[in-house]
Amino acid sequence: MGLRTLVETMLQEDGWQYAPVEGQPTLAMGFRGQNGSWMCYAHIDEERNALIIYSVVAQQVPEHARQRMADFLTRANFGLVTGNFEMDLTDGETRFKTSVELGQTVADIPLVRRLLHVNVASLDRYLPGIEAVADGRLDPREAIALCEV
Repeated sequence: MGLRTLVETMLQEDGWQYAPVEGQPTLAMGFRGQNGSWMCYAHIDEERNALIIYSVVAQQVPEHARQRMADFLTRANFGLVTGNFEMDLTDGETRFKTSVELGQTVADIPLVRRLLHVNVASLDRYLPGIEAVADGRLDPREAIALCEV
């Protein structure tokens, strides 16, 4: 079974609504956590046997808040075992990424499920801090304290 088929099977088994992204080896799906809603993307690189999952924050970070957000995201990334936050300094897009490059290893549904669940749980945990830093309510240290209680 190919990696894309495996990802689609897991999504179907778990009741996720998804759609292919036209012209890309990517599946798009919405997610609603305790702290907000956002889009998730499962990018399947069959050639490298890799799966990359992104949860993308709905609002882009305003230009004036990007340095503070970079501080917050660096603090959030420190100590994370699986995945990391990224921000495009050009447009302020912020996302959480989990990925695995399998090489010759064969993936299974529990691995795909775990990669997706860690991804959405991580963004949900840090989303209140991201929003508070983006709109200037909290500085990065205060926001990390809010998220890492």
